[in-house]
Amino acid sequence: MASVIKAIPTLYGNEARRFRDMADETERKYDLRPKRDISVDPRYKAMRKILERSNITY
Repeated sequence: MASVIKAIPTLYGNEARRFRDMADETERKYDLRPKRDISVDPRYKAMRKILERSNITY
């Protein structure tokens, strides 16, 4: 039995420009934030320890 495929909403005109501006602003903000070192995160350390014990190559 076939299921109905919903139409994908598409933005036009001012709405599309506004969405694009918001996306660009978010990307700029992301690039400006300081990069963090993931290797000092306790969850990352725990994951590495689990992988070392399980002999999984990564």
